[in-house]
Parts: sequence; structure tokens; C-alpha cells
Amino acid sequence: MGRRSSIEQLPKELADLCHRLIRDGRTIHEITDALNGLDADVSKSAVGRYVKGARAQMEHYREAQAVAGQWVSQLSEDPGSDVSALLAEMLKTVAFRTIADIGSEDGPLGKDGKPARPKAMDIMLLAKSIRDMEASTKASMERREKIERQALERQAKAAEKVAKKQGMSSEHWAQLRAQFLGIPVEGEVTQ
Repeated sequence: MGRRSSIEQLPKELADLCHRLIRDGRTIHEITDALNGLDADVSKSAVGRYVKGARAQMEHYREAQAVAGQWVSQLSEDPGSDVSALLAEMLKTVAFRTIADIGSEDGPLGKDGKPARPKAMDIMLLAKSIRDMEASTKASMERREKIERQALERQAKAAEKVAKKQGMSSEHWAQLRAQFLGIPVEGEVTQ
């Protein structure tokens, strides 16, 4: 691993200026000249490497925003759909990838230029996020099951009216209803 970038070693004001110039789409020459004009003493190659990495991060961020925007749009159109479950799975995947990247050669680098080490707070927040997603997924499944059960109950009541009009006995209807709803008949022993 190499040493920290000279750009990362700049005072906060100069680093903020560099970031603003990158966001504004300035060239490597313009950024280098602006920083060196303020006595930063940075090379074009150091600025170039830093700009390349920063632009790649901004592109990943834009892509993530676009994907998140699509999912949020779909969720707001049909909050009961399977999209919410898929979104939860995607978030879990991101969390696990983040964990896997921590400390790997391909993962994020710390200020010392070495693979980043997880901070206790980061791990705690990631674990909380995963726990919250699981709770949300469970609550969503329970809500869906309740709605489905209520729909089945309504259908069973409608079918009961038809069955009684046709002269079906209460015992026979109870057996059919139990089979339809998947519940045991009173007095029946289940295995």
C-alpha cells in the first residue's frame, strides 16, 4: 500500500475547494493551478489520481441514487407489492458487501492508505440497519398474511350463504370451511 495522497493531507479549506472544483467539472490543470495558487504544492499527477477516484465515487453515488429513486417510485405506487421485499434484500446485500469490503484490498482505504478498519460505531449501525430491515420484512409479511386471511374469511362467509341456500348441513359446511381455510374442525385431532 502507498502513502496517503497529498490531496488528502491538505488543510480542510483546501480539500473542500478541491472537492467543489471537482463537482463543478473543472479540469485537472484548473484544480492544480487553483490549489497551488493557494500554496498547496500539489502535482498534476496527484490531483489527477484524486480526481479520478472522486469522480468514480460520485458516479457510484449517482447510480445508487437513480436505483433508489426507481425503487421508491415503485414502492409508492404499490406498497404491498413484492418490491418492498426485494428492496429489503437489496439493502441486506449492500450491507453484507460493505462488511466484506472492510479490510479487503479492494475495499475503502483509511487515511493511512491501508485498508479501512471497521469502527465499532459503523458495525453497530450496520447491525442495527440489518435488524431493522428484518423486523420490517417480518411486519410486512405478517400484514400481508393478515390481509390474505381476512380475504379468505370474506370468501368463506359468502360461500357459506350459498351453501346454506343449497341445504348443506352445518357440520358438512364446517368441514368444508376448515379445509378451505386450512384450520382444524372443532373436536378434530390434528397430527
